[in-house]
Amino acid sequence: RPSTAIRAEDVPLANGAMSFNRVCREWRCKYEGDKGTSESLEAISKVVDEYLPELKKLSDGVTVNRLVCGGCLDFKLMTTVPLDDFGPWEESGYAPEAAFLEKIKAI
Repeated sequence: RPSTAIRAEDVPLANGAMSFNRVCREWRCKYEGDKGTSESLEAISKVVDEYLPELKKLSDGVTVNRLVCGGCLDFKLMTTVPLDDFGPWEESGYAPEAAFLEKIKAI
């Protein structure tokens, strides 16, 4: 299991004006129809439900957020992990990203 320890120090950005200790990977796609009745959005949700248990095993500190934009018809799945756990996930090719994207492209 990946490390879940919090980094001793955050990584500084912007000349010290901000810092980070978590990294997010975003998967996105377009859906069709009204967000309240969209069949494609419903199908995407089922794929998310299929892969959610695997994503939650990435790290004890993982968070997974869904975002639906009714104006631009975007669906986004954002998976955030502690910085120390991002490298191993990156080395794995962000699994299960390829399988997830393949399924939602078929919708």
